[in-house]
Amino acid sequence: MLGPDYRLGPGDTVEVIIAGRLDVARQVLVVTPEGNLHLPPMGTIPVAGLTVAEARRALVERAQPLFKFFDLTFTVLIARAFEVTVSGEVERPGTYAVTATDRLVQVITAAGGITPRGSLRKVALLRAGTAERTADLLRFALRGDLSQNPYMSEGLAVYVPPRGPSVSLLGSVARPGDYEIGEERTLATLLALTGGVSSQAALGEARLTRVGPDNKKETGTLDLARALAPGAPDVELRGGDVLFVPPIAVLQDVVEVRGAFLGTGADPGKTTTVGRQTLVARIELASGDRIKDVVVKAGGVAPYANFRRAFVERGGVSGPPQTIPVDLQRLLVEKDESQNLALLNGDVFVVPVTEDKVYVVGNVRAPGAFDHRPFYSSKDYILLAGGPDRRAKMRAATVTFPSGKVYRLDEAPPLEPGAVVQVPEVLLKWWEDYLLIASAVASITTAYTGLYILFKGPIFVPAGGDR
Repeated sequence: MLGPDYRLGPGDTVEVIIAGRLDVARQVLVVTPEGNLHLPPMGTIPVAGLTVAEARRALVERAQPLFKFFDLTFTVLIARAFEVTVSGEVERPGTYAVTATDRLVQVITAAGGITPRGSLRKVALLRAGTAERTADLLRFALRGDLSQNPYMSEGLAVYVPPRGPSVSLLGSVARPGDYEIGEERTLATLLALTGGVSSQAALGEARLTRVGPDNKKETGTLDLARALAPGAPDVELRGGDVLFVPPIAVLQDVVEVRGAFLGTGADPGKTTTVGRQTLVARIELASGDRIKDVVVKAGGVAPYANFRRAFVERGGVSGPPQTIPVDLQRLLVEKDESQNLALLNGDVFVVPVTEDKVYVVGNVRAPGAFDHRPFYSSKDYILLAGGPDRRAKMRAATVTFPSGKVYRLDEAPPLEPGAVVQVPEVLLKWWEDYLLIASAVASITTAYTGLYILFKGPIFVPAGGDR
């Protein structure tokens, strides 16, 4: 059931129950394209743009003159579905079926995620080709700021631009790595976003390396205690800056794990991602530890992990940052030790949550994303989407699997999460073909008959004959 803050729009399916002293009236309605509900005997009520709570109040106000004693319940049964186009630096640009309950991150995830060349901090939401706003997905990921992960709505398009200038944070900081410069361009705001410095940081010995006017790197000492003090002048960041904060003492090497791990006991780093338990934790790294060793220390991989898409983010002084794919299916199931990567201090090991939706698009009555159900066939998902509409060409329907393989509807194996069922449009139904042919024949016959009457006889005569 959707919450009271959900905003209604054309295509939402709602339930209205009016309970009196003796009887109960229940109606299931669809918000019209004009944004109204037609509810006898109350008439037409505009609800588009209202929250569920606001719409209920509007219905109660309309019902009060008609009913003396009543209780009104208003519920959204099915959120409206529509399409959103995703373009730019994503793995699979295209148009995707979404519902009004989907947020920006879910749409980008459906498009395969942002490429290493793409911007996390300046994702544009377009309406009619004009940027309506930008979203900072790094701020959402690190601080949980939901304002940077908005709900999708009709008419929106998503554009991921190329990654902008970035800076590197190294040493005794909470989250070492490369960070794109966002709207805020100061060191204080970036450190606040990424968690600041560690308790063992030598603040007075930080070093800032910057590319000078002659393209030569210049390194200078920066007193972070003074630079981050309240009221101190902001240190403005420039593309290519590298901040290194040395530790007071040599610390134990660590690796960070994120994603679909089980964790150990009441791990404080446990959180929830798309309804599944995930983990963000820092694990001590012993000399020689590899992927399997860290998996064991993190409590094992969760059953809903996407084994094929795990990766290690590595960045540091020794070289440029890199993303190294790790196939856990080959490592843990097929015992392929070539995937058992040796980990280094500061590595981030990510195991994403597997996608658990099946998408039905095209000529069905209610296209959208539906929970994966292991025993459902392709046709069952089409029925969940309201069944084919009058323009559907079921014989040409296809199923596309996450691997990219495409099957005819009747030949598709059991569906996997992330599969897309496509029902194309038929240009003309068979009876429409015959209707057009009959109409054309009737037109020709009428025209010929008119000419016959006009000329009082046949129009054409054999060669050499008399008129």
